[in-house]
Amino acid sequence: MIKVENLSLHYGKQNILNHISFSVEKENIIGLLGPNGAGKSSIIRILAGLVYPDSGKLFIENKIQPDFTSLREQCGFLIDSPSFYPYLTAKQNLLLIKKINKSDSDLEKLLIKVGLTDVNKKKVKHFSTGMKQRLAIAQALLRNPEILILDEPFNGLDPNGFHDLINLLKELNKSGTTIIVSSHLLNELEQFANSFILIHKGNIALNISKEELLQSKKRVAFTFVEEITQKIIDYTQSKDGKIESNSQVIFQLYPYEIATVVNDLVKLKYTPVNVETLNILQEKYLEITV
Repeated sequence: MIKVENLSLHYGKQNILNHISFSVEKENIIGLLGPNGAGKSSIIRILAGLVYPDSGKLFIENKIQPDFTSLREQCGFLIDSPSFYPYLTAKQNLLLIKKINKSDSDLEKLLIKVGLTDVNKKKVKHFSTGMKQRLAIAQALLRNPEILILDEPFNGLDPNGFHDLINLLKELNKSGTTIIVSSHLLNELEQFANSFILIHKGNIALNISKEELLQSKKRVAFTFVEEITQKIIDYTQSKDGKIESNSQVIFQLYPYEIATVVNDLVKLKYTPVNVETLNILQEKYLEITV
């Protein structure tokens, strides 16, 4: 759907993006990851047409575009904290934005879609952070965009607000919306997205699908009730594992190897009471960025 080639950006002598290239498939959910200052927000601002890169080509449906502002007609954006008129209702705020965008969206249906049907007369100044985020998503959807690009949309949300927003984005994706989301919440993003791009020092350090991620090696922790014996230590070392404590060992395993290791431990008369697969995306993230 979208392809970006040779994208670079610098501010003065500081390189922000170093000739990166990536593509976004239709109806995909892409997680954009990276430490602070890695270049994630810069990519989103370029896609929004707010920052002009030093170089880079944009293709939409395999057709080269004159510049990145060509995406505006197809995208909805949530960048930074949402700002609305506090003394107006959600519908009144959206009505103003609708007029500015010359949109023909049905505001009632839009409010239903984002779960704000029960706040008709409530002023935005009384909204929770989660409600404001819902309204921000509604604003981004006013032009019925094919692509939704969100920069840290989960900031400031409590667990309920986070859960509600995740469910909303999943529903939008099921209805055909392609989503690009930047976030530091690796655990949650791993469950939510189906493709991941990790930015590190202005470069793409990892570009992987969820399927590829799940098939890669991962850290698996085996915990025992009793203290481990020399047999377990020897077995762990033979598998290039790590003794984490006197009751836990850790291996780097492919998914299909886990059952074999459990079977081997049972034969050594040390059945683990807990087998935990540690967060895959976080492991990859730390492996590359630390």
